[in-house]
Order: sequence, then structure tokens, then C-alpha cells
Amino acid sequence: MRTPSKIRNLENELKILRDLRHEHIIAVLGSFSRLGKKNRLEYGVLVFPLATQDLDDFLERISEHNKDYEETRSAWITHEDTQKLLPFFACLCRAVLYLHEKCVKHRDIKPENILIDRAHNAILADFDISRAYNDKKEAITYSSLDGTIMYSSKHVWKGPDDANPKDRERGLEWDIISLGFVFLEMATVIFGKDLRKMRENMHYLHNHETVVIYSEALRDGKIQEWVEVLRATATGSPEKLPDQLREVIGPDPDYVNRFLGAILDMMSAKQDNHHPLRDAYRVFGCLSNHCPWPPARMSDPSQHV
Repeated sequence: MRTPSKIRNLENELKILRDLRHEHIIAVLGSFSRLGKKNRLEYGVLVFPLATQDLDDFLERISEHNKDYEETRSAWITHEDTQKLLPFFACLCRAVLYLHEKCVKHRDIKPENILIDRAHNAILADFDISRAYNDKKEAITYSSLDGTIMYSSKHVWKGPDDANPKDRERGLEWDIISLGFVFLEMATVIFGKDLRKMRENMHYLHNHETVVIYSEALRDGKIQEWVEVLRATATGSPEKLPDQLREVIGPDPDYVNRFLGAILDMMSAKQDNHHPLRDAYRVFGCLSNHCPWPPARMSDPSQHV
């Protein structure tokens, strides 16, 4: 890590993480520097916990399994890791709620930035472009086009360079929307579907490249159509669902609607409105022993919602 911009990002990440204490947010143990090649200083960070993979790898592996079974039409066998995804919904909701209580905006929530440790806990990481603010009003910004377009709110990137900056105004809801898109991918593989199939009609031209842009797909109704595919799968092919989810749905068939509705509401979150995230936590809490709703210990700041 040698370039000035990377060093600045590292310093920013360290500054933010030193003030955060949450079991589903990466923790900094320390930082170091050393002389590298050509006597250049190299910088590094020691973090906890030790992650064995990220959520992107996790989802792709399950997605490939689902694709293979759908193509062969053989008797359905749920991937062994699918069940492990269920607690992530509530735990990631709680982590982002905690961040926003601290007036921290992550600005780049995506599967690659969610780590999975050896105990199969989801850990939100990569705070190098995150920002801390004095209050939630200050967190409403429109200055840069950071983040990953695939998972970003349309307000992050939409519009030509000479457009009114107000058109790109966004607050803490940026994180909620991005997490909603991540949850859509998680729900897709949990319901036995293939991510490539989901994304087939969600490609758009941006800067002379064709890329997946979920915010555009949401605007065009394509995500809503896909959610209906998931809803039909839950009712028509319940054997594709992991056991724990089937056990929840069995006595409460409407849970499927609340589950998918919570994700849709997150993807459509409005500025300074945290209700979709809090409501989602309430819906997903029954899927997690680690982060249940209502929280077990409200005296711990990391539990507050």
C-alpha cells in the first residue's frame, strides 16, 4: 500500500473503526509500517476476526449448485451452506443500524465487503471510503461518485457530470438500499435460484460498458418481477427452501410475503427513513439465534435499534 490515496483511505478506515464496537463489524487490532522494495514504506492493518471467505464467494458457490440442479432436473438437494445464510439477514441489519446510530455511512456495502469468519458469522468490513458525520443531516451528501454501481442507490451515480448536484443527494439510506440489494441476492440462492438467471435482464449501459445495475432494474420493475418468481418458488417448490425457513413458514405462510416485502422496502428506502431497516430486522430476527428480535440485551450499545 504505497500510493497517497491508498494511505489516506487506510488512515480514514482506521479512524472510523477505532470508534466502532460491534460483533458484526470488523475490528482493528493495530496497524504497522515497514520498509518495502526500494525503501518505500508499506502500511498494513491487523483486523479481527479472521475471515475465511467473503459473502460473494459464498453466494456464487450456492448459486452454481442451484444452477446445476435446475439444469439436470434431479431430485433437489439444498446446498449445505444455504442454511448458514439465514442469520445473516438480522445480524447485518443490526450492524448497519449501529453504524447509522454512530452517524457513519459505509458507502460501499456489497457481498465482497461482507466477510464470513470461521464461526460462520457475517462481518461488515472495508471502511476505506466510509465517512463519519456529526449528525444525520450532515450525512446527506452529493459530492462524489464512490461506491459500487451495481449495489448503489441511483442517487450515487445517476445523471451526467454537469447535472445539478442535488440530483445525486443521498444520506444514510444509501447503505440501506445497498444492503437490500445484497439481501435480494441472498434470498435468490436461499430460494434455490441462480444469480446469473436473476441478472439476465438487469444489464444497462454505463460509461460505454454493459453492467448490472440493480437500482435501474428496480426502477424498471425487473426486480419486482424477480421477487414474484421467488414468491412462487416458496409456495410451489417449498422443498427448495432450507429447513429452518420452512419451519418458520409452515405455521405462518404469510411470512414469505413479509420476508420479501422487507427486502423490497429496503431497496426503496427514502432519505433519512430508517423504518425499512428496523422493520426488516424485526422480520428477520426469528431466523437468527445470534441476533434475535427483540434483542436480548438492550443495555449494550451494539444492540440498540
